[in-house]
Amino acid sequence: MKPLEMQPGEELRKCCCSSILETPIKDVGSKLREALKQQLAIIHERVEAKKLAKLALAEVREILAKEEEAKELELGRKEISAKVKERVATRLKAEEEKIEKEEMEKALEKLRKEKAKPLDEKEGKDEKEGEKKSKKGEKDDKSEKKMEGEGKKAQEEDNGRGKESAKEKRKKSDRGGKN
Repeated sequence: MKPLEMQPGEELRKCCCSSILETPIKDVGSKLREALKQQLAIIHERVEAKKLAKLALAEVREILAKEEEAKELELGRKEISAKVKERVATRLKAEEEKIEKEEMEKALEKLRKEKAKPLDEKEGKDEKEGEKKSKKGEKDDKSEKKMEGEGKKAQEEDNGRGKESAKEKRKKSDRGGKN
């Protein structure tokens, strides 16, 4: 089938070439130029549309990147604030423990002082009694030496009162002399 011939019942298809077929051959050159110009304009429009789409896509990506960056910054701020809160909490806890420890030490010191007051009074009395005992101890030491010299008496005491009681007396008299 030849392109220029048409069969009955067949319609011409509309395209850029259809207008060329309808016109005489002389107008073909001008019509072809016009069709090429139209095609070129369409191509330019498509290129422009692609450029605009690329620009829009770049802007969208940039906006998304900024939003993501903002989210990261917010998360970073939250993490930092959580760390700061944790540090503050540990410092406060340490301070509270330190204060508690100081209060406990003060209370213990106060108790020691309160206990020391009666002991000081007792020590004063004990020193006086210790001096008396030391004098008695010296007397006991002298009497003990006499007893050692008198071996028969010591043996009689051992036999008469039992070994333990004599040893205990000696120990007691030794303790009294040392204090």
